[in-house]
Amino acid sequence: MKVLSTGDYVGNMTNSIAQFELLIGLKKKGIDVIVVAYFTEEILKKFKDADIECIQDFPKSKVDFDYIKNMKSYVEKYNIDIIHAFHGKALRNTIVAIKDLPVKLITYMGSTSIHWHDPSAYFTYLSPRVDKIICNSDFVYKHVKNQLIGKRKNKAIRIYKGYNPDWFAELPVFDMTSLGIQKETTVVCLAANYLKVKGIEYYIKATYHIDPNANVQFLLLGDMRGNKDIPQLIEKSPLKKKIHALGSRSDAVSLFKGADIYVQTSLKEGFGRAISEAMCAKLPVVMTNAGGCTELIDSESGIVVEKKNPKAIAQGIMKLVNNKYLRVQMGQNAYKRIENVYPISKTIDETLALYHSILES
Repeated sequence: MKVLSTGDYVGNMTNSIAQFELLIGLKKKGIDVIVVAYFTEEILKKFKDADIECIQDFPKSKVDFDYIKNMKSYVEKYNIDIIHAFHGKALRNTIVAIKDLPVKLITYMGSTSIHWHDPSAYFTYLSPRVDKIICNSDFVYKHVKNQLIGKRKNKAIRIYKGYNPDWFAELPVFDMTSLGIQKETTVVCLAANYLKVKGIEYYIKATYHIDPNANVQFLLLGDMRGNKDIPQLIEKSPLKKKIHALGSRSDAVSLFKGADIYVQTSLKEGFGRAISEAMCAKLPVVMTNAGGCTELIDSESGIVVEKKNPKAIAQGIMKLVNNKYLRVQMGQNAYKRIENVYPISKTIDETLALYHSILES
C-alpha cells in the first residue's frame, strides 16, 4: 500500500510531533509512505531516518496551479493508493489535482471550524471528493458529522490524536529560578497563541480571585499580539508581579516540566495539543468545559470548571495549589492516561485499519 501525505512541517518540532510520528509508525507497519510538504531540517531528518521519501513542495496560494500539476504527477508516478492530507491549503489544491484519478482521499480535522453553510468548506473538507474525515475527538466527530448530509455522514470517523511521553523524556526541566521564581513556589502555566476561542482573558482574570499572598506564580506562553487588552488585564491584576507573559516559546514542554499545574481556559477546544503535552509532563490539568479537551482527562487527572468563569477557574487552581499530594497524584494519573488511553500506538493501528477498510470498500 502506497500512501502520500501532505502537510507543513516548518514550525517547532513538538508542534507536529504527533503527526510525523504517526506517519513514521505507519511506515514501520509496512506502509510505503511519501511525504509532500515543507520541512525544517530537524523534521526532515526524522523522516529520512525512518526511510520515508520526502518531497519539498507546498502550495503558495489557495489555488496553486504548479502545485496541482505536481500533485497529479506524484500520484501517477508513485502509483499512490491513498492521500492523507493534513493541511487545508494543501487539501484544497489536492482535490483539484486528483479529481479524475482513482485514488482515495483522507483528511484530518482537529477543530469545529467547518460548517455546512460555508461555501468555502465544499472546496476542502466537505468536498464530495473527500472519502474520509478523521476527527481527533468525539466532540469534533459529532460536529463534523452534523455538517454532512445523508450517507455522507459516514465520511466522519473518530481516531484520537495519540501521544507518547517518551518523545519528551530527554527535554530538560526548565529552571524557574531564572524567572525569579523560588523553588518552593507553585507554578501555574497556560500555553496558547491569542485567539478569542482560547479564552486567555479568563486565565488572567482568574488571578483577580486569588489571594495575593498565596505562594503561586503564573506563566503565560504564546503570541498575545492578537489582543492588545491582555497586557492591560495583567496590569490590573492584584498578582501582576506574579504573572510572567513569556511570549512564543520553542521550549514550552520544558517549561511544563518545571511547572506544577496546567490550565486551559478555552471557550471551545477540539482536543488540545498543549494539554496532551502537559499531561506527558505529569501535570494535573484545570480546564474549562470547552468540548473535546474534556475527553482527555478524567476526575482523577484533572478538574473541569465552567467556561467564562474566572472565579471557578481560580477555585480549581487553588484546590491544587493548596494540596500538593493531590496535584502530584493527578499529574501521575494524567501521564498514565496518555500512556494507556491515548497512546500513539493506538492511533497508528486505527489509522492502518482505516486505510485497509477504505481500499477494500
